[in-house]
Amino acid sequence: MRRDGEGRAGLLGILRRRLGLHRPDRREPGAFNHVSLGSNCQMAHALKTLGLRAWSGPFDWVFTLPPMVRDCLADDFRALTDRAQLETIPLPEREAPGITRGRHRLYRERYGLDCIFNHHDPAADDADFSFLQAGVRRLRAARAMPSARNRYWLMSHLHVAPADAAALCDVLSGDPARSHLTVIQLMPGATSARVAERTEPRPDLLHITLEIPSAPVGLRLADPVDDARLLDLIRAEAACSPAHLG
Repeated sequence: MRRDGEGRAGLLGILRRRLGLHRPDRREPGAFNHVSLGSNCQMAHALKTLGLRAWSGPFDWVFTLPPMVRDCLADDFRALTDRAQLETIPLPEREAPGITRGRHRLYRERYGLDCIFNHHDPAADDADFSFLQAGVRRLRAARAMPSARNRYWLMSHLHVAPADAAALCDVLSGDPARSHLTVIQLMPGATSARVAERTEPRPDLLHITLEIPSAPVGLRLADPVDDARLLDLIRAEAACSPAHLG
């Protein structure tokens, strides 16, 4: 559920696109980058709230699964940005007129993702498609810089298989830039918030299981206390640069 301010911001964004007033995002990758790999916009929002996300990437505003993200990284986003694969979700099939707006034919068939683009529709909106392309370009640039260190983050309340996390690291390990992935596995329904497990199965991967009472609702957890606990966890982990990044 969005707050009133977020709703007004969303309406203003739609109006800007329709009037051709889309403001360009001039932020670009640097020597150290915090990058969201999904699995929805909650991870990117948390990084932004903490002042860690300096630029917009392609996974900041889409619904994904780790194997889909691996596919995107492995094929350099060719399938994700193939406009022939993009499809507008008809109004009768949406949860509401302004959300669950777009799908991707290949990833729907391969992973059962009925919706990938929630508030945007790159199949029908040129500004949305350009926004997607710009995010892809930035992530490509971050991956291609030999001097860059990229801290990747993935958060999900769905089970993240260890093999899927390792597969993401395998793809990223081939980049000129140095990379590290932190997976935050949310376990809603607990009686209190606590880190149930913290493991490092390989130097470029950290897996944290966070038991939490409330479930994700939009950009945050339902209970503000739980959401603050989650942000504290991310803040603390971000303050400790993994040894693998040097």
